[in-house]
Amino acid sequence: MIVALMFCLFTALLALGIPIAFAMGLSAVTVLVIDGGVPLLVLPQRFFSSLDSFPLLAIPLYIFAGNLMNYGGITSAIVGFSRSLVGHIRGGLGQVNIMTSVLFSGISGSASADVAAVGGMMIPAMKKEGYRPEWAVVITAASAILGPIIPPSLLMVIYGAMTGLSIGTLFLAGIIPGLFLAFIMMIVVYWKANEIGAPRHTRASFGATVRVFLKAAPALVMPVIIVGGIQSGLFTPTEAGIVAVVYGLCFGLLTHRLDFKKTYRFAYQSVVTSASILIILGSAALFSWIIARQGVPAAMAAWLSSVTNEPAIILLLIVLALILVGMFVETISALILVVPILTPIAQMFGFDMIHFSIVVIVALLLGSLTPPVALIVLMGCKIAQVDYMKTMRPLIPFFTVLVIGLLCIMYVPMITLGLPELLGAFD
Repeated sequence: MIVALMFCLFTALLALGIPIAFAMGLSAVTVLVIDGGVPLLVLPQRFFSSLDSFPLLAIPLYIFAGNLMNYGGITSAIVGFSRSLVGHIRGGLGQVNIMTSVLFSGISGSASADVAAVGGMMIPAMKKEGYRPEWAVVITAASAILGPIIPPSLLMVIYGAMTGLSIGTLFLAGIIPGLFLAFIMMIVVYWKANEIGAPRHTRASFGATVRVFLKAAPALVMPVIIVGGIQSGLFTPTEAGIVAVVYGLCFGLLTHRLDFKKTYRFAYQSVVTSASILIILGSAALFSWIIARQGVPAAMAAWLSSVTNEPAIILLLIVLALILVGMFVETISALILVVPILTPIAQMFGFDMIHFSIVVIVALLLGSLTPPVALIVLMGCKIAQVDYMKTMRPLIPFFTVLVIGLLCIMYVPMITLGLPELLGAFD
């Protein structure tokens, strides 16, 4: 009864336009006051204990480092390098768009940041070359989900902080799934090139490729330093954030694009973004504590067991629910909301927690592409000034192959676990 009332209040507050962090917090506080069985002193204790985590310090650091690197002109350098690598393949700038998202994910770690930065450059360029605007939007939005899958990833930092899983191992586990999803999206672009309106470019010379690689090298090196440093034991994920910030500052100073005023502005933006994430985390801690206290995870596990004893079917049911949540709730908020509920269930059914975490993240990201809402597509439409409904038809082939890709990740665990095992992350 308490949980049902809390979800009703939560839904009502969201419908009124209340931000999700406050909707979760207010609904949790309200039901605790009505219940009267818990001292209100528990509220601040639960809120702040959820934030008392050293790995969470990495969030503002990664955001700050990404802002510093992006402002240094690195996005245009990555686009140039991607063009030299894949621009001559059938699909032209569509292929470049996807490759750019692969490389840019090592800086942003965020799907929305990918849409804003890559879409801001690629969508106008694609329209200028004769691409249909709705296809340019869909390619940008679909490839943007690679940002939180290929490390470093804010979603993985949050997931690791909430569950105690190794963030470094999560980073490694996301590499092959991210590259796999990029590959199958490039196949779609190759297949639909004529319908997209994609002209082909001439193959770049070796010398030109080397020159643009040298311009993009600072961006390509940063994720290698972060993941390599964590896996070698040189520093923790949080310390890796500090290294990334120092690296970004050095890059900005060496390119003469950074001064004190700009650095302060980026730091301020990073603090504001991080604060909003932490408020969501604290509110979600209250929300999920009430859910756990009422025995909801155990009840859900019992219900799933009554439906079927097949782990494969149970995983499919969980993924369908995650896609539904991802349709309506921003990905970070959705992750914070579902992880405390799903983690005990995954443990009860014996899922590998690293593999399960990647499945959860990919499923939520796929939800953000799922019609009729498709939150990431909406962002691309604003950049391209395209009617949202025109993107529905082009979205179908991308959504289809991404669903197939997610099924492969779900039921072929070595796609996720192969690289961590190869590099000894489980030792």
